[in-house]
Amino acid sequence: MITESSMRQAKRRAGDMIRKAGIRCSDQELDRMDVADFGLSNLFVEGAEILPLAETEKVACRIIALFPGQTEPEHWHEESKEIGKSGLIPGKEETLRVITGTLRVFIEGEPNTSESVIPEGKEAYYTCRHQILLEPCENLTLYPGMKHWFQAEEEGCVFYTISTTAKDGSDPFTDPSVVRKTQIIREK
Repeated sequence: MITESSMRQAKRRAGDMIRKAGIRCSDQELDRMDVADFGLSNLFVEGAEILPLAETEKVACRIIALFPGQTEPEHWHEESKEIGKSGLIPGKEETLRVITGTLRVFIEGEPNTSESVIPEGKEAYYTCRHQILLEPCENLTLYPGMKHWFQAEEEGCVFYTISTTAKDGSDPFTDPSVVRKTQIIREK
């Protein structure tokens, strides 16, 4: 859960990062940005600011802004239980392209990083320990069923995610406490 003022602050800060990265967006687009704390109530440690640019039944394009050290929890994309026009929706294939900053992407494989990058007390929920560093203009494709998590380095990171159909509400997370829809606390 986050407060309305925290959500507004996160949108403003992420919008500034996106515009500073050279991406032109309207105020209306930035207002639609999803501030995701994944129900963990610790947005600046585990969270993401997600700006949808296009979403159809076949493709999606988004911009994700991560604040310095902010981590999007470990998850994977599996076949959706929903039925689209052409049958079951397969797991999402997703290509990441960094615009500014450095993105740490962790996938399954030979461990090559220390646990110091894992949010404190969450070691059991971040099982992928093979790190790939992505710099601006570098891409990485993640395939359906491939477990992964992201983290921005100290300068923060802005990146595109271009994918097949996005049904993020059905993506499983390693941490059973994760809730996909952020709850906003109304302030008086």
